[in-house]
Amino acid sequence: MFLTPDHLVKELYLKPGDKVADIGCGTGAYTIALSREVGDIGQVYAVDIHRDMLHTLAGACARFDIQNVDIVWTDIEKETPIEKYSLDACVLSNVLFQLDNHAKALRTIHSLLKPEGQLLVVDWSHSHGGVGPHPVHVINEARAEELVQENGFRIIKRLPAGSYHYAFIALSV
Repeated sequence: MFLTPDHLVKELYLKPGDKVADIGCGTGAYTIALSREVGDIGQVYAVDIHRDMLHTLAGACARFDIQNVDIVWTDIEKETPIEKYSLDACVLSNVLFQLDNHAKALRTIHSLLKPEGQLLVVDWSHSHGGVGPHPVHVINEARAEELVQENGFRIIKRLPAGSYHYAFIALSV
């Protein structure tokens, strides 16, 4: 069974008007779930390094008349145009295993979040016989928690995320 973005995003207890980011948004499953949670007065930054993914997401937003999403083409391991300390929450789903510099990316995310801002981390628990990333790229849950804690976060909640993933929420401290 695969995880459901709607279910996991609800665990952030976002409010209408909150500002959030979907880091490594891909085609936007979490972006759309976040958009619903923060409402028309909220703001979602859909961040990805792959332009084609962002074009696909922009098309979906237009089709569904979603107007609270800002598309951001950037590399989270470098710089981002999002204002520092402006976000209530970030989602990092299926991204850890793709990063070259985990510490840099997590420090950047930390700098975007308000104090006590939330980070939802979702990633592959194993390679699962080729369904997920190559085994050498998998960042297991224990290592993911270590990386997050080493870069300014405190784990507050572990979440069920289906048979192939783990998920947890951390606060910026």
